[in-house]
Amino acid sequence: MNYLPITEKHPELLNNVNVPFQILLNDREIITWQKTSRAQLEKQSRPSEWAEIGVVFNDPFVVILRDLVEFPGGFRNGYIRLYNRAYLEGGAAGVVMLPEMNGKLLLMHQFRHATRSWHWEIPRGFGEPGVEAEDQAKAEIEEEISGEIVELTNLGLYFNNTGLEGNPIYLFLAKMSSVGEPKLKLGVDEFKWVSIAELEKMIADGEITDGFTIAAYTRAKLKGLM
Repeated sequence: MNYLPITEKHPELLNNVNVPFQILLNDREIITWQKTSRAQLEKQSRPSEWAEIGVVFNDPFVVILRDLVEFPGGFRNGYIRLYNRAYLEGGAAGVVMLPEMNGKLLLMHQFRHATRSWHWEIPRGFGEPGVEAEDQAKAEIEEEISGEIVELTNLGLYFNNTGLEGNPIYLFLAKMSSVGEPKLKLGVDEFKWVSIAELEKMIADGEITDGFTIAAYTRAKLKGLM
């Protein structure tokens, strides 16, 4: 079991108070489960490392934990969760900005490696260790669209995938006074300014499929800012 040093800095990640899914931390219980699990995996010709508990992936951007969890009723199994490294190192996990100027909203035509396809979406970015969300949002706007912000409104937190990711992502409305040109080196080949009606139609028609874009717009609209 290897949780340190991440959970040493963030003991709340192992919170077991008033929760239905209990994280098992007893070495003997973990070793017993691992022994049984590895035998089953070997019989199925599957990787034995699927029985590892603790930090199972650790790179410059993300950290993945696999916990031994006891579910209501007593069933035990490994359960993974993902965190952005920036969040674990004192920064915002990520920021999403909805740019608005002269009554229209900016969309970027962005290529995403994960889906190997193009998406219409708004600017966003990973956080940086030790950098507050507002400062990160301003830096991302400068980097991605070379824009100048007149007013930045915090729309609150958003969890992108509560079944996997433990990161709270910050949503912002960014009122702009200027915007630059698309940067193909960042995977963006086109900007599009759309009205609220046009954006809503793109969402309804499935032309916009990015969850961050839909969340930021929905939050701004329901707060009466659109």
